[in-house]
Amino acid sequence: NVQRIPSAPITAVHLWFDRPVTHLREAVLLGRLSQWIFAGNGGRAAGGVEETETAESGYYYQVVISASHGLVGRRGQDVADEVTRELGAIWPAARRARLLRSRVVTHREAVFSVQPGVDRLRPPQQTPVENLALAGDWTATGWPATMEGAVRSGYLAAEAILRLQGQGDDHPVLQADLPRGLLARWLLRSAHAYPKK
Repeated sequence: NVQRIPSAPITAVHLWFDRPVTHLREAVLLGRLSQWIFAGNGGRAAGGVEETETAESGYYYQVVISASHGLVGRRGQDVADEVTRELGAIWPAARRARLLRSRVVTHREAVFSVQPGVDRLRPPQQTPVENLALAGDWTATGWPATMEGAVRSGYLAAEAILRLQGQGDDHPVLQADLPRGLLARWLLRSAHAYPKK
């Protein structure tokens, strides 16, 4: 069933400005094409981390757009222009900054697409093939296609191998989830409080 798992693209928009556009190291951007921004070495990091880029090489930022189906086949410069306008709408410094260069990269099959029923297509780490275990964010981890899900799959694959050696119960590898914070607990409680229509 692995071939039946639908994929989703992720687009990375790499931008180099002639000056910092925000003092934040990363931010989530809501209600826009742009979803996340990460400051590279050139962005002024919170906490006084020294800037290592110069005005000539540019201040680097990466904007990430998940599930970017609408960007596949779109001209990179148009995407970079739209993202730059969005940054300018958020941070006045971005409006004053000059974009030195940009690069847009879309990975068409970056992750699997979380759709109803997709979990039944994800294979377990243990396979019917002797001494073969699977790992990857696309396997049955209980998590979406994230770096954390990929790590979790590695732990589960290691446990599958240890079970084959008769050591699985004595050597748990999977790490416990981090405790949920106050906001996460409140959101989950709120989600369960309202019946689904």
